[in-house]
Amino acid sequence: MARYQSNERLLRLALTANGLFSLVTGALCLVFASQLSTLFFAEPFVLLGFSSTQVVFELGLGLLLFAALVLWTAAQQFTNRFRARLITIMDAGWVVTSLALLLVGPAVWTSLGAALVLGVAIIVGFFALDQALGLAKLYQGSHEIEADYNGKRMTLRATGFTSASPERVWQVMSHQEAYADVADNIESVEVTSGHGADMQRRCTDNAGRSWDETCTLWDEGRAYAFRVHTEAADYPYPIAALSGEWALKPMTDGTQITMTFNVTAKSGLLNGLMFKMMAAPFSSTCDKLLLRWIGIMEGRTSTIHPELQSGIAKAQLA
Repeated sequence: MARYQSNERLLRLALTANGLFSLVTGALCLVFASQLSTLFFAEPFVLLGFSSTQVVFELGLGLLLFAALVLWTAAQQFTNRFRARLITIMDAGWVVTSLALLLVGPAVWTSLGAALVLGVAIIVGFFALDQALGLAKLYQGSHEIEADYNGKRMTLRATGFTSASPERVWQVMSHQEAYADVADNIESVEVTSGHGADMQRRCTDNAGRSWDETCTLWDEGRAYAFRVHTEAADYPYPIAALSGEWALKPMTDGTQITMTFNVTAKSGLLNGLMFKMMAAPFSSTCDKLLLRWIGIMEGRTSTIHPELQSGIAKAQLA
């Protein structure tokens, strides 16, 4: 099965900027160790047998090694999460250590040196924050899933392929109650009224929270869409608007499935941060959903909603 990685832009940019900044800083420390020592420290000193100039030189070597690690991680086709997390932790450690040194030994630094140390710590802190957000957004899985952002609005599109016929795909994909069997975050789906374009359904999550949805598109055998009633007083999530569309496209050797979700976050800093970190878990949920759906469509899954199983059996007899 193909392997995909998406929503990676922020993490790659942050790692690349971090690596280049470390590379330049490390090179400056190596070439101008003596001058920087005079610039940073109020008086020469010896620490663990190293002079202040040697400390700056050794720091430069360390930064160059760190830069090599960061740039190598940023250049890989599939980002290594462990290394990216390790780099982020090291950046956070740099920030904490810098602040501690400024507070514990203020007499060691010149005014300019203290300002530069603080400035570098702030820059590194931004790298760490962007990398943490990038890791939260990063998706790696079995299907092609991409999240596009436009202000507070996110469009998430998940695409999968199955060897099953379009008729079989539609039969499985359009069965509303069976959707809960493949979606990790949904406990149940109940059609409360109507059929096709007139359909109303009620969804309940794993925590027992429910909301209503209205069908906005029903193109028999091809696509359907729902709008979530986020305006309801009892809607449980900090989302201002949410809609989804499920569609299929016949291919020469099977069927392509596409799920598209448009999400708008409610106003508020915490809501905005949560929204930015939704992409990875939401992508993972979509990935698992497609895997389970395709398993049912291709007859590789024995656990199927009873009504859907009965419908499939009737279709096969016909």
